[in-house]
Amino acid sequence: MGIAFPTGTVSVRTADGDIVILRICDLCGAAVIEADETDLAFHKRWHRITGSGNWVDPETGKHHGP
Repeated sequence: MGIAFPTGTVSVRTADGDIVILRICDLCGAAVIEADETDLAFHKRWHRITGSGNWVDPETGKHHGP
């Protein structure tokens, strides 16, 4: 049993009625908020800096990497 990551963009509506755009990281599956000072590109830079963007799912054997 592997993890099925959603792909693309997801949006949610807050209790105040605001729409928040979430972008899904194809490296780790995290939902990254599209907002001032942060975005998916910033998140992927974090993967490169920390070396955490290169891993293999042990269940499926799928390689996730930059």
